Amino acid sequence: MEVHHHPHVEKKSFKEYFLEFLMIFLAVTLGFIAENMRENISDHSKEKDYIVSIIQDMKKDSATLTNYIYKNIPYHSKWLDSEINLLQQPSLAGKDKEIYQAFILGNLWTYDFFKTVRTISQLNAEGFRLIRNQNAVNAITDWETQLDYNNITLAKAMDLQSDIDVSANIFADKYVTNNLGNIALSKFPDLVNLNLSDVPNSAHISKADPKELGAYIKKLKVYNYFLISNLQQEYKFDVKVLTKTLNTLETAYNTR
Repeated sequence: MEVHHHPHVEKKSFKEYFLEFLMIFLAVTLGFIAENMRENISDHSKEKDYIVSIIQDMKKDSATLTNYIYKNIPYHSKWLDSEINLLQQPSLAGKDKEIYQAFILGNLWTYDFFKTVRTISQLNAEGFRLIRNQNAVNAITDWETQLDYNNITLAKAMDLQSDIDVSANIFADKYVTNNLGNIALSKFPDLVNLNLSDVPNSAHISKADPKELGAYIKKLKVYNYFLISNLQQEYKFDVKVLTKTLNTLETAYNTR
């Protein structure tokens, strides 16, 4: 019978087992720490990229709002005044082309504001967890909240303007106004424009019932007042909040 001799295996001491365990533990722990460090570096880089992009979007929005406040709204308000003055004349005879021009340039909607959502939508999708500066989070939230109020005012302005468009049927030909609107918009994107020569000689103002015309003129005055006293002031406050938000972000992330 063959006898098998098993090799002698030296038994490890507790100290050796402990050292092996410690080395494995340290290797796993250091790997975990290294991975966390890589993620933190990546998140920090993303955070800065997002902030820089948000700042760019907000500066674009600020420029748009400033243009609406000091250029677009005063421009339309001036033409609304012209339309009101023309319609209040004792006789509208011979003023057809001037009334159509003032109607189009006073009421054609070109100053509604919609924020640039490019970066914010991405940030909302990934989560605000990337923005670690609480002051920055608060500032961005304040701007988003302000826009909710803005939307309410804008919706009211749109309702007033739509009512004016419908009510204009008492004296204006809707096919003529639609055609003239397209002509005016073709000269966008700066300010809509419509020359008297753009209004065809065939464009005539219908004789409206004095009471209906008076009610329409009243709507024009309410709308014009709302643009200056509400929408324009709302946009000014938007710029104020936006400027504060920009200052907070630029200071927190040293992007000036």
